[in-house]
Amino acid sequence: MSKAKEELTKLIAEQPEDSSHEEIVRELAFHVMVQRGLADSDAGRVISNDEMARRIRSWRK
Repeated sequence: MSKAKEELTKLIAEQPEDSSHEEIVRELAFHVMVQRGLADSDAGRVISNDEMARRIRSWRK
């Protein structure tokens, strides 16, 4: 089994028995987004808090 498949299988197994399909999919999506964010951080693809605040302010215009 591939590492990705093993990781996601473990994540699914850790969910409560009464979890809905939507809850499991949401948890998997969250996990993937966190992994992508960590990979971006490791690769130096980051911006400062000040830059992020500036971008958010520009969305409000």
